[in-house]
Amino acid sequence: MTDLAERGAAGRGTNVWLRRTFVVAAWLFVACIVIQFFLVGVRVFGPTSAQTLHKDFAYLYGWLTPILVLLAASSAGSRRALRLAGALLVLFAVQTFLPLLAEVAPGVAAVHAVNALVVGWLALRLAQTASNLPEGNGTPSR
Repeated sequence: MTDLAERGAAGRGTNVWLRRTFVVAAWLFVACIVIQFFLVGVRVFGPTSAQTLHKDFAYLYGWLTPILVLLAASSAGSRRALRLAGALLVLFAVQTFLPLLAEVAPGVAAVHAVNALVVGWLALRLAQTASNLPEGNGTPSR
């Protein structure tokens, strides 16, 4: 019995760690979205040497989307969190593809700006959902 209780306590500790990691990763992604919007302004109004910052930064923080899906799929998440993270992954992938259509379908490529708003909104909803998931003791995390 003691061995079983110890394994249960260790599992709860892992769940708490996964949930806290999920919350941090989700809010980090939101912060990256805010920075990304700033970099759009730098791209539009800044020097030509800053033209690639927006794209390069997206590729840098884009690796967070599959991590968010994995954390949401683990015991750290909920079904709602998993749906949000999955949608975020898909829309982020679409986001990286849209600028490639600028030459052949500029109207479709322009959806990049609207999709960015949806990605930002979804990221915020995911971070809020992750923050409100119960800790191992059944109380919401703070």
